[in-house]
Amino acid sequence: MAGKDFDGDLAALAAAFEAGLDLPAVLGAACRAVSTALGAGPAAAYIVSEDGAALVLTAGEGPEQMAPLTDTEPAVGAGRTILPLVSARRVLGCIVVDGEAREGLTRARVVAAVAAQAAEASRLWESAGAGAGTLDLLTGLPNHRGFQTVLARELARAKRTGQSLAVCVLDIDGLSSYNEKHGRPEGDRMLRLAAECFARGVRSYDCVCRLGEDEFALVLPGMAAESAATLVSRLSATFASWAPADQALTVSGGVASFPQHAGTQAELVRLAGAALVAAQGAGGGRISVYDPRRADAGEAPPERDHERTLRALEASRGGSSRSRAASEYAGLLAGELGLDADRADRLRIAAFVYDSTAPGGEQAERARIAARVAANALDAEAAEWILARGRPAADRPLETRILHVAGSFVQADGHLSSSGAGRALAGLWSGGEDEFDPQCVRALERLLASGGEHHTAA
Repeated sequence: MAGKDFDGDLAALAAAFEAGLDLPAVLGAACRAVSTALGAGPAAAYIVSEDGAALVLTAGEGPEQMAPLTDTEPAVGAGRTILPLVSARRVLGCIVVDGEAREGLTRARVVAAVAAQAAEASRLWESAGAGAGTLDLLTGLPNHRGFQTVLARELARAKRTGQSLAVCVLDIDGLSSYNEKHGRPEGDRMLRLAAECFARGVRSYDCVCRLGEDEFALVLPGMAAESAATLVSRLSATFASWAPADQALTVSGGVASFPQHAGTQAELVRLAGAALVAAQGAGGGRISVYDPRRADAGEAPPERDHERTLRALEASRGGSSRSRAASEYAGLLAGELGLDADRADRLRIAAFVYDSTAPGGEQAERARIAARVAANALDAEAAEWILARGRPAADRPLETRILHVAGSFVQADGHLSSSGAGRALAGLWSGGEDEFDPQCVRALERLLASGGEHHTAA
């Protein structure tokens, strides 16, 4: 009977989707569910090629390529049934079933909708992995890369026209503590609320971006620094009024402008960041315009490059507390083993990138995508640290061995409690020298023995 096992196939499809962004596996489950729903023959799934010129076989058996579809509705005829995979009115691919089946199309379209979302998620993930993504997935705002693109364009325009241009860097005060108290989902809700508040309160040609975990930026063409500070102060007050009374968060901000303060993109961002630091140093909850009279002569304000990179990655990739914990333990181990501060910071970012890449996915593919992200965020050497995890233990550099021990310790929940740390550490020792470097495990032992302050909260 057609569709008798549909519920089981749909559950398998959901499980495949939840397991990670292994698109062929998800589409394979979708093919089985569609065949069951229609009571028809085998199915094959196709995805649009990068250049959009063809549909390429991704799961099942069939021709290697098909011509692109122009219709978003199912088509039945010529001995087959075609279900387009549609997201936001765009055809991302299709599922082709042997046989002309008209009964069960409603259920089959539900499956096709899930498969389309898997294809869209995979496309976005690959875009982020390649460093080409310019949107923050949580808020829908331009991310750090998008901000740099917009700022470069608007600064060039300001130089041509002689107009002013203001740059504001904003920080949600105390968001980390807020997340610990109310939970990450509630913190994400407040970030979306802030994004909506800032975006609604500016002009249509202004640009609001999310730079990192709790950091936003505004690009305000034709606006002087003082006017920008007035605008942003109003936005921060509006955000505070939108938030629940018992969960109020404040905003600190720094403003710099062209040509008043700087003439280059990097200098504008640097000076806006310096003004932000001044605002936070004065107690937070305020917006400061950069004042060269208050800056120490010849002293550049702190730029926090590695932390900003980590925050930007966390925002764009949806990193969890587990990924942060892996990052922190990698940095601690690097310091314990005598690596310099810069290398320790790079290891922290590499650990975060690997842990936040499709957890549970196929190891080689996971490492490949993570290495691409690390190469873009850091350099080729950091990418090699990740790729070397697949080599024999004797061929892995120290940095790779650190990443492996830190990630495995956190994966075993060693960061959650003292008892969990003991169990995780025992598991590392039982893995043997071919699996975990004894030097790194001993360094981890020393860190854990030095006190509970090394444990990272979940």
